[in-house]
Amino acid sequence: MSIKEILLGIPVLMFVWWVFTAPVPQQRIERVCEPINWVGNLGTSATALATDTHAGTAERWSDKLDYSCQYMIWRLFYQKEYNAAVAAGLIAAPASEADAASAAVAVSAASAALPASAASAASAAAAH
Repeated sequence: MSIKEILLGIPVLMFVWWVFTAPVPQQRIERVCEPINWVGNLGTSATALATDTHAGTAERWSDKLDYSCQYMIWRLFYQKEYNAAVAAGLIAAPASEADAASAAVAVSAASAALPASAASAASAAAAH
């Protein structure tokens, strides 16, 4: 084992341990995306140092990247559980999600009766 592997491996293992020791899922999601937040803060600070007029833009991009990371992690690990809880009535879905869910059920029912090419077109239309 080389010194490079050790110097890179130990911080990575500590980061993974730090993420999984979070007590609740939301905190795990925040911790996974924290490096994006750190780099974003560094970029925002460097931008503010160089030119103050673009610091707001750098901060908005940093916030968008952080939100995007958290959303992707949530969808990857927790969306199926959330959808199952909504379907079981354990969680009340917001109105927009309830409308989307009922539209998806209608498309699924309609696509079962259509040929494959028409079903894929109906699904694509419902997605937009």
